[in-house]
Amino acid sequence: MDRRQELVGVPIVRAAGLSIAVALCVASVATADGPRPFLFLKTGEKFATQETAGPTVAGLTAYVGEKVAGTTNAFEPRVMNEPVKAAEYCGKSKPSLGIVTPGFYLAYAKALGMEPLLETKRAGLKEERFVLVAQKDAGDDLAKFHGKTIATPLADEQWYVIAVVLQGKLGEEIRLKPTMDVEGAVFDLAEGGKNAADAVLLETAAWDLFKDDPDSGGKLKVVYQSDELPRDLLVAFGTNGGTVDTDKVKQVLKALSGSESGQKILRSIQVESFVDIDQNRLSKAEKLFHGK
Repeated sequence: MDRRQELVGVPIVRAAGLSIAVALCVASVATADGPRPFLFLKTGEKFATQETAGPTVAGLTAYVGEKVAGTTNAFEPRVMNEPVKAAEYCGKSKPSLGIVTPGFYLAYAKALGMEPLLETKRAGLKEERFVLVAQKDAGDDLAKFHGKTIATPLADEQWYVIAVVLQGKLGEEIRLKPTMDVEGAVFDLAEGGKNAADAVLLETAAWDLFKDDPDSGGKLKVVYQSDELPRDLLVAFGTNGGTVDTDKVKQVLKALSGSESGQKILRSIQVESFVDIDQNRLSKAEKLFHGK
């Protein structure tokens, strides 16, 4: 097993098991009378839990269910922030649809038979990028960060961080420190706290909130900015997606931004619109992730 397979989060045997589990449950999913699971995964986001965000995303699933299947109870939302647990959930509960991170898609696409349908365009965000920030007196040579500890919400998507976000510039032996409190991680880094990481990897949009703060941003600098990254993806899961009219789902979600009621739903999940996938951007990430 090479380093990529080790870090993806699904060893070869486990991935095969997930694929078999999907195949074995096709008949039961196709004939199930209850609502079909709809996964929402936002890795490392502390508010992305069923208790906190479930009632909010239920507005979206109810709308889609009514438009696609004629009932607001067609889908049951499941909100998660840990990709390994999300993969296990998919293996057991067989969701038909999901909105997932690109890192999750790249890691589990084959095992779970995911088909990307659309991507999300987040409200007020022109593009998705991450920046690596360090103390101002840190050198600019990225080689000096090899083997260092980096705090990031994406720690559970380690190979995506190494291969796609950082494009291997920090090597494969970096230590990612999980954090759901980016603000706290940035503050600890700025203050040189005892438990501070050596650097913080965070979304550019989040850094924009801190960089002009003299108590935090004023003591830090950007040492690396990623290329533009894929956006979160609407996906259909394997043959489970066959129980849903995915063309109609795409039509309904792309039309959301064109109505007042649809815009209200989009605002509640901080999305501006659902749009066609940028295939070039996703393809580039796939090649980096798989080392092709």
